[in-house]
This record gives sequence, C-alpha cells and structure tokens, in this order.
Amino acid sequence: MNPGTEILRALELGTSTRPQASVELREFIAATGPGRQDLRCAAVVALACLAGTGATGDLAALLTDRTRAVRECAADLLYHVGDGRAWDSVMEFFAGEVIERGPRRAALPPAMPISYLLIHAPIGSRKAVELVGFLRQEWIRLSALERQWLADHAPEAMPSSLDAGRVTLPSRTQLALAI
Repeated sequence: MNPGTEILRALELGTSTRPQASVELREFIAATGPGRQDLRCAAVVALACLAGTGATGDLAALLTDRTRAVRECAADLLYHVGDGRAWDSVMEFFAGEVIERGPRRAALPPAMPISYLLIHAPIGSRKAVELVGFLRQEWIRLSALERQWLADHAPEAMPSSLDAGRVTLPSRTQLALAI
C-alpha cells in the first residue's frame, strides 16, 4: 500500500464497525520509519473517533512516543475524547514540556494539554492543587501564549495569594463556550 492509501485506510477505520478495526489502527500507530508520521497521526485520530473514551489508555501511552507530532496529537485528542484516567500521564507530559523546554519552546495549543488538565481537576482535589501549584511555580517558564490563555480562561490559576485548593477551574462547557 502506498502512504496516501494507508492514510485513507486509517481514516476509514475511524468509522468502521468491524471488530478488528482498532487492531489495524494500532498496527498503523506502531509503524515507524521515514515518512510514517502522517499515517501514525491519522491512525491516532481514527482510533479516537472509533473508540472515544475507550482510547484514553492508548492516547496516554502515546504521550511518550518518540515522534513529537504523535505526542501532540495524542495530547490534543485526550482533551476531546479522553476521560480523567490519563490525568497523571498528561501532567507528567506537560511538566516535562515546560521544565525541559522553557518559555522559548513552541507553545502547545491550549487544548494540548492544559485544557484537559483543567477540566479533570475538580475544585479542592489533589489534581487541582497539583496543577495550580505547578502553573504558579513555573509561570515564567510557560510560553507567553499559555500565560495569556490562562489569564483569559483560568485567571484564578495565575500566581496569587488565593489558596490553590480553593481555585475554581473552568469546566469543559465553559471552555467550549469560550472558543
């Protein structure tokens, strides 16, 4: 199969009712080598379409993939279809991006992964306290785009004296309305 045909096949599988569709998509995702990035990303999107929240584990595992585009695709899709099970993996991914690459890195679009972390961190929870604490501690390492996005959508998460356990973070509905 040529690369274009493989990509179309992966995208078709995203709407398939065949029981083996997810197996075939996972095979496409596992394909490595030159020129495979687009196929792998298409297969990740198709798997998210096919499995919905059932793809959460697969997407979380891809946050450590060696291909940046695949990692970013997985992070974005977790916001759209993932449930809260991947929160710790997404937090680790985001923290690594911020700490290792600093403010000069290319900013991740806010849904990758800040929005996911926000919507799965209930007020007063360990997750909310950890996220707000991290954002405040590493504020200067966030990109200018991320700082502005947080100021617009989650102002209580910005550095302040408000106790991290009392910070109100936006819900999925609030973020969807803001976009």
